[in-house]
Amino acid sequence: MQELDIFRRCLLDFKYVEDFKEFRHRTNTKNFFKAERVKKRNLARFNPFTDYHEIKFRQKYRYTKENLRRIIEIIRDDMEIEPIKKNQVPTDLQILSAIRFWGGTEHPKLTAMAHGVSLQTMIKITKRVAAVLSSKASRYIRMPATLSEKERMMRSFEQIGNMPQVIGAVLHKTVQYQPVNGNLTIATQTQLDDFLHSQLVCDADYKIRDLDLRQPEEFSINTASEMFALSRIKERFEQNEFRGRILLGNERLSCSSCLFTPVAYPKDESEDLYNHAHDLTFAPARKCLNVWTRRFGVLNSTLYGSFNSAKQTITALALLHNMAMEWKDPSIDMDNTISHCTPTMSPSLDQTAQAVEDRNRRSFIKTHFTCHNVENNLV
Repeated sequence: MQELDIFRRCLLDFKYVEDFKEFRHRTNTKNFFKAERVKKRNLARFNPFTDYHEIKFRQKYRYTKENLRRIIEIIRDDMEIEPIKKNQVPTDLQILSAIRFWGGTEHPKLTAMAHGVSLQTMIKITKRVAAVLSSKASRYIRMPATLSEKERMMRSFEQIGNMPQVIGAVLHKTVQYQPVNGNLTIATQTQLDDFLHSQLVCDADYKIRDLDLRQPEEFSINTASEMFALSRIKERFEQNEFRGRILLGNERLSCSSCLFTPVAYPKDESEDLYNHAHDLTFAPARKCLNVWTRRFGVLNSTLYGSFNSAKQTITALALLHNMAMEWKDPSIDMDNTISHCTPTMSPSLDQTAQAVEDRNRRSFIKTHFTCHNVENNLV
């Protein structure tokens, strides 16, 4: 019995030694937390390309997977110029998260949470992606330069409503932007949003060919006509860069030698025919604006950042829209229904100047829309 008791005590001693070793291992906090960090670092990041099926991906990111990969390839090198910081969100995921943020399909905080970042970091990412995209605007947002390009654009408009000489249609949209403070925290709701006026020139294929962005306070812009008068596109027409060609505008603009608007009160059949042709030919511009704002819902909401940041974002969204139109991206329904845009700028009230400029339009109507000329064009 005595020997058996000694053996039992020896077993207990061995157990105490093993427990002590385990205790020392668990109390070594440095090694313990280091192991935890290694384990956390090896966790797979969220990857929309593999984690979402095609339909859900298009709903969230506004493009097909194939087309978004093309966008990433176009701007990835410019995004990776800066040195990679510790724990930085991968470049591909930055581009994806920015486009999803601009899509406006969910609350901004949910978009940030989905990509594992704070809203403040999300705003920084969108500003960075917008800056890179907007730097490429001259390649994707431009009026036709060669004679063949100009003729092709004119034919595409003429095929719609049998209206000759048209090389573009002008539309305006006002976008809200809300400045953020130095810590990138969003301003309180008591602070009023600022506004940015955008002027678009669209073609018959729903692409944005020219973009002008200004603040309402700049040169006291109060009407769409005042903004057009200050725009680069008007200056280019005055310099005869598009000699013999015209732009179309809606009733919120003033008729001029290069910009034709509908006749407010048609007096004869030729003016009725002109108005009908104008409405048909102007329709692609309305559809272009509607498709653009449906794809990027943030345009109907609020952009976060300064005026310059908002300009870069709108330019980036116009560029992304043109890419989608060029690649015929099917993620946004391109139905035949065209809803009229809600006016966001006041019409011109200068009736005297309007009467003077109407002479060019009357001459145009007489040349192309008298009954005899219309019959010849149809033949």
